[in-house]
Amino acid sequence: MLVVRLPNRYRAISDLNLRMAFPDLPSAERRTLLRRSLQETVVTVFEQAAVWQAPLEELRRLETEAEGEELLEASRSQGDGTLLLLPHLGNWEMLSPLLNRRGTAVGVYRRPRIREVDGFLREARERFGLHMVPASPAGLRPLVRALRDNEMAIILPDQEPPRGHGVHAPFFGVPAYTMTFVSRVLRLTGAVPLFVCCLRQPSGGFRLHFLPAPPGLADPDPESAAASLNRGVENCVALSPEQYLWAYKRFSTPPAGLVSPYREL
Repeated sequence: MLVVRLPNRYRAISDLNLRMAFPDLPSAERRTLLRRSLQETVVTVFEQAAVWQAPLEELRRLETEAEGEELLEASRSQGDGTLLLLPHLGNWEMLSPLLNRRGTAVGVYRRPRIREVDGFLREARERFGLHMVPASPAGLRPLVRALRDNEMAIILPDQEPPRGHGVHAPFFGVPAYTMTFVSRVLRLTGAVPLFVCCLRQPSGGFRLHFLPAPPGLADPDPESAAASLNRGVENCVALSPEQYLWAYKRFSTPPAGLVSPYREL
C-alpha cells in the first residue's frame, strides 16, 4: 500500500503506461487497475527470493492446474522443438520449476552488468534443470541446437532489445520497440511457438497457461512478425491485466523523431 499511496518511480511509470495502453478506460477503473498492478508487482518482487531458494517439490505443489497443456503436448509430438514465449506477467520465475517435470529447456536472458549478480541468477535459475544462455550470438547456437533436438526454449518477448535488434510495432496501440530475435529463431529452426504464463491465484498457488501464438511470428517481414509477437503478449495480458509488469518502461525507445514518454518522470 505504501507503493500505491506514496509518490515513487514505479507508480509514475505504471500510471503512464496504463494511460497509454487503455486511453478509453474510465479513470476510476484505471486507478483501480493501477493500485492492483502495483500490489501484484510488489508481491512478485518478494516472491522471487523464495522461488530462487525454495526446494523443487515445495514449488511444484504451488501449481494448481495447467490450461492449454495439450498445446505443449502436440508441439512436442511434432519433433521440431517448442519455443515458449514468457511475458512479464504473473510470476515468470515460477516457470522453471513448473516446467521441470515436462522436459528440459534452454532459457535466454540478458546478462546483468554486475558479474556476481549474473552468477547468482544463473545458479538460482539453473538448479531446476534450465540451461541459461545469454541473448547474444554465442547464446543463439545452443538455443537453436536445443530446439532442433526437440527440446524447449524460453524467451521473454516483451523486453526492449538493444539498438539495431528490433523494429517498432503496436503494443496496445502504442509503437513499441520490439525484438526480431523470435522470428529469426523460428525461421532457423521451424520450432512451434507457444505463449506461456504463471498466474497467481486468489486462493493461493499458480495456474500455468499455455496459449497458441498468433499467426505470422515467423514472417520474413520484421514489422509484421513483431506485430504478431506483441499481439501474443496482449492475449496473455488479457488473462490478468493487473499481474502484468506495467512498471517497466516498455515504450522508452520511440520511433525516429519522437521523444520518450518517460522523459519527465
